[in-house]
Formats: sequence, structure tokens, C-alpha cells
Amino acid sequence: MVGAALPPRARGLLPVVLVLLVLVAGVLGVGSGRASAETGPRDVVVVGAPGLSWSDVTPEGTPALHSLSQGGAISNLNVRSTYFTSCPVDGWLGLSAGNRAAQPRDVTRGQLRADPRALPHCDSLPEVESSSAMTSVEMDRDFWSGLSKGVAAQGFEARIGSLGSAVHEAGGCITGSGPGAVLAMTSRDGIVHGEGEPGVAEPCPVTLVGAPPITIAEEGDPRQRQVAAVDAAVDDVLTAADADTVVIVAGLSDDGGKPGLRLLAMTGGGTPAGWLHSDSTTRDEMAQVADLTHSVLTIAGMEPPEGIAGRALVPVADDAPARDRVATLVDDDAQLQAADEVIPPFFRGFGVGLVGLLALAGLVARVGPERWRPTIVRAVGLVALAAMAVPASTYLLTLTRWFDTESVLGGFVLRLGVIDLALVAAVLALVLLVVRLAPAHPRGDGPLMARTAVGAVSAITFALLAGDLLLGRGRMTMLSTLGLLPLDGGRFHGFGNVPFAIFAASAFLLMSVLAAPFVARGRRTAAALVVGVVGLVTFVVDAWLGADGGGALALIPSVGYLVLAVAGVRLTWAKVVAIGLVSGVGFLAMAGADWLRPEEQRTHLGRFFQSLLDGDAWGILVRKLETNVDLLLGPERAALLVPVALVAVIWVLARPGSAAGQRVQPLMSAYPGLRVGLIGLVVALTVGFLLNDSGTAIPAAAALVLAPALLVLWAGVGRARDERVEGSATG
Repeated sequence: MVGAALPPRARGLLPVVLVLLVLVAGVLGVGSGRASAETGPRDVVVVGAPGLSWSDVTPEGTPALHSLSQGGAISNLNVRSTYFTSCPVDGWLGLSAGNRAAQPRDVTRGQLRADPRALPHCDSLPEVESSSAMTSVEMDRDFWSGLSKGVAAQGFEARIGSLGSAVHEAGGCITGSGPGAVLAMTSRDGIVHGEGEPGVAEPCPVTLVGAPPITIAEEGDPRQRQVAAVDAAVDDVLTAADADTVVIVAGLSDDGGKPGLRLLAMTGGGTPAGWLHSDSTTRDEMAQVADLTHSVLTIAGMEPPEGIAGRALVPVADDAPARDRVATLVDDDAQLQAADEVIPPFFRGFGVGLVGLLALAGLVARVGPERWRPTIVRAVGLVALAAMAVPASTYLLTLTRWFDTESVLGGFVLRLGVIDLALVAAVLALVLLVVRLAPAHPRGDGPLMARTAVGAVSAITFALLAGDLLLGRGRMTMLSTLGLLPLDGGRFHGFGNVPFAIFAASAFLLMSVLAAPFVARGRRTAAALVVGVVGLVTFVVDAWLGADGGGALALIPSVGYLVLAVAGVRLTWAKVVAIGLVSGVGFLAMAGADWLRPEEQRTHLGRFFQSLLDGDAWGILVRKLETNVDLLLGPERAALLVPVALVAVIWVLARPGSAAGQRVQPLMSAYPGLRVGLIGLVVALTVGFLLNDSGTAIPAAAALVLAPALLVLWAGVGRARDERVEGSATG
């Protein structure tokens, strides 16, 4: 028993329209190559091996696991529980519940806010001896009831015992042995409904085998001995199972060290060699623990109960060498762990650098010597341009092996710098070409150069993110330090908060830059058409390819406002209310359309619509609010500046006659359409901040693009001023 603690003219618009058509075609084609897993019921054995990773598998040290990797369907397993780092008990409880679950820990909410990544003390696993009679085993009722309530209170609506109850209600039985297996065998009422004696060769359709957990994170002989014990257990199961039995090996939890991806493999029952696709993550190379629960039941011919977050695991045949698949899985794990390590110093360094640039710009504007001003202004503009290109560079960085270096942070900074400088060089070449071809402007070349540079970097960032989802299955977005951060368990595909914020900031800057020439010439209809087309592409990419419900809802009113603003339509309260109603209805229509698809093909939108029908939407909103509060009150106290800065920006844009508003007026006057573009962006960021869990990250991530862009535009105005001063002095 367990102890109680545990994205002009008609000709000029043609390329944009073509891009839109390609995007729509891509959306319609997504998932068309999925393999089918339709077969009759088969026996299934799950070998739970907490802490086991693909980097542990070698031909010499783990012959059984290596053989399995060569002939089976494989993937990485995301083992995130309700805590950042999962324990072996959490993995087995997650399998039992078909949802995120964890043994409640003796830690307060305040302590979790202060150190959310603190390594836990993990309790030992309960074990059922293979010689025990399993016709009916009852857990300690008080313990199971308390554990069930503790898990249910963690906010993910997890009900431990779901697997055991589903098997029993389908008229089947479940048996097993080894450390932890009994936690997933037990039904909701605390009873294990077995038959005969536990073991692989028993008549029950579902068998769970607990391999010894790997609890030593450091490489070396002690860990290798634990891995060898797991390999021996897997070998025993593979030897005893017949050819029609499906065997799944899963590293159910972390290993006592940093969070990481773990091993997942399936063989037997006609499983082809290749990938193990997850319908819940929509990825071939990553599944989650809850998928195991759903898959065990469907393979055994049983109906998964409502409330299971996982979806079916589908083998996808692949003719490439098995070693290439394993290498991809090992690299993904290594890159995500390295990204997790460099994120704190990256954000602190980038933030300090931006504040320094802003301070330098302010000092130059107020007290700097006049003779130094042109040089400093141009230097600030160049550095800001390089800073603006950093987010795009982080996505391109995932195409390199930056993580495979002696110093992870050093490899990150060095390769990021090289990619960033290459992007800046390309943008500057474009700027010089545009200035050479454009007619002379009475205000000088400064604003044109700055606007072109900002537009180019925005377009590059926008195209990278959209193209990655359309053509690259979102791998750059998944692996980047400014990506989904799947080790945190937030998202596994599409756009999360950070990619959405960077995408939206780039989109609104791009729309402002493209609309500016039309606004300046009074061609309001053309400006509105350009904004409408780019805004529509942005929405399609975010809502469908990005599967981003909150982001889509934020884009409807913000893009709608910008279209009306550049068209010269005066906003009244009636129009504002109408935009709000259209946003709500449009979101519900989009979510409802997604809900009409088969359940296993639904995105976050369809699942949220289902929660509305079930009356569970309020609980989801409360959990999002609690997550935002935890972030604001967490160890990174700078997060508290996010809502303050957002309110300050709203004040400056809403009150142009105020002292702060007058200070930025020269910038707004030099770039037609900038002010309304910023207002539209702020609307999107505010709605996104309020509607998303971890929404605090949205304004902060957008600032990574927006703040440097404004500095580049400021430098353009400064350059024009300096050129006029020099012209009057020489005249």
C-alpha cells in the first residue's frame, strides 16, 4: 500500500492573395497524411519506466530497448504533471486519470510561486508482487479517497482510477505487477478488478508492468545500472508477449533532475517501424502521458470515458533509418532542456539591453552634446534594428546544433549573434536599395530608411512563423527559446502566448508600414484593403494553423479597429460595441465549426466550445486567472511591470494631448498610420493578456519586437532632424 503522503493596387495585392490561398490550402490539407489505427481489439501491455529517456538507449547497454527502437513506432513522451517536475508516482497517476495528475506535495502556493522549479522529494512507488492474487484487491479506502480529492483539486479535472474503471465497466479486467502499476490498475472506487494472477501471460486484455524507476539524473555507472534493470524488464515482457499483443514502453516521469522528454515506444500487433503520432499534440515526435490512457482503451476495444485529455497514439510507417528517428528525439530533448536553461539569462539580458537603449536615447534627446548626436542616434538605430531581429533569429537558431556545445549559453549567444548580424545585413541592403530607388523626400531619408527596416524585419518574423506552421509542422516554434516551451506543458503545436505576441506585434507593425504611403496620400480605401488582407492572413494563420483561441479572439477587434481607422471611419461607442459583438459571435462561430469535427481532430477552439456546452468554461477561466496571478507574484518580480507598462502605453495613445503624448507626437507625425497601428496592437495585447493563462507573457514578448522597432523609428526621425540641421548650416 502507498503511504498517505505522496502572418496599392490590384497587381500589388496579388502576391498577398496568393499567400492567403496557399495558407487556406495548407489549413485544409493539414492532417491529410495521418495514418489510420483502425484494427480489432488486441491485448495491450504497458511497461512503465519512470525517468527513461532515448539518450539512455544504446546497442550494447540496452539491447532490448535498442531492438524495440529499430522495429517499433517511437516518439518522445512529455511527462509534465501539475508540477514542473514530475515524480514516478505522478506518471502512474497520470496514466490512471488520463489527464495531468500528481501526488499533492507538502508545499504552499506561495512556495511554488517563489520557486516553481524546485526539485521535489519523490515518495517510493507501491508495488504488487507478481505472486499476489489479483481477483480483487482493495486499496486503503481513506488513502485513495484523500488522494482522489487532492488530485481533483489541482485544477485539471483529473479523476484517478479512470483507466481501471473504464476497463471494468467494459467487462474486462486489468492486471499487472511491479513498482507503481497498482496506482493505474485501481478503479475510481479504490478496487483493482483483476483476474487470476498478475503477469504478461494472463487472460486480462490490459496488463501494466512497473519497471524499476530511474531516479539518478547524473550520467554514470549508477544510472546505467538502473537503465540496465529497465532493459531487463522490457526484455522479459517482449519475450513473454505473443505477436498479436501490443507492447508500449513509456518513461512516465522525470528522473529527479531537470524536466525533460522521456522515451515512448510501441511494438507488436502489426505495429510498423516509424513514428508514434499523437492526436492530442498533433505531432509525430511528441506525445503526452494522457495519450497512453486513451490508447490502451482503444487498442483493447474499449470506450475511453469522458474527461480524458489524451487522444489516440497512431503508428506512422517511416522508411528512414531508425537511428535517424532516435537521433531526432534525442536532439529535441537536448535542445528543449538547453532552451529551458538559457531562457532566464536571455530575457534578463535582453531586457537590460532594451532599458539601456531607451535610457541612452533619452539622454541623447535631452542632455547629449549636439556634435555627438548624429553618431549616437545612428548607433542606437543600428543596435535597435539588431535587437528587433533577435526573435526571428531565435527561430532560425533551432536549425543549428547550438545546444551541442560545451557551454550552452555560449553556444546560444555566439550562433544567435551570427544569425542576427546576417539578418541585419540583409535588411540594410534592402534599405539602401529602397533609398536609391525612391524619390528624394523633403524630410530626408531617415524616416524612409527606418520604416523600410522595421517593415522588413517585421515581414521576416511574420513569414518565419507563418511558414513554420504551414511548411515545417511548427518545429521552429516548438523548439525555440521564444516558442511553445513544451516542457512547461502549455502547448505542443500551433501558437502559444509568446509566439502569438511576437507574430501579432510583427503583423501590426507590418500593416502600419504597408498602409503608411496610402494614408499619407489620402488613399484611405487602398490602405484599408491592404490592412484587411494582411489582417485576414494573420487571423487565418493564428486561428487555424496556430490553433489559438485566445489570440484569434484578440485579433478580431484589433484588426477590425485598424481597418476602420486607416479607412478614416470615426469610431463611436456604437461602433465599438458592434466590434465587440462581432468579435464574440465570430469567435463562437469559429469555435463551433472546429467543434463539429471529430473529437480527436479538434483544436483548443473546439475543446473550449465543448467546455461551454458542458458548463466547465468558468473553471477554465479561473485557472487562467490563477496562472496569471502566480506569474505576477512569482520569483521574477519584473513581471509586475507588464500590466503597469501596458496601462502607461494605453494612456499615452489615448491622451495625445498629455505631456507624455506630446513627447511622442514627432514620432507619430513622421509615420502616418503608426498611432492607429499601435492602438490596434495594444487592443490585441490587452485582450490576449486577459484571456490567456500565462497572459502576462504576451505584452512582455511583444515588447521584444515593439520596443526596438520604436527606437529604430525614433532614430529615423533623429537622422532627418540632423540632416536638416546640417543642410541649414551648410546653406
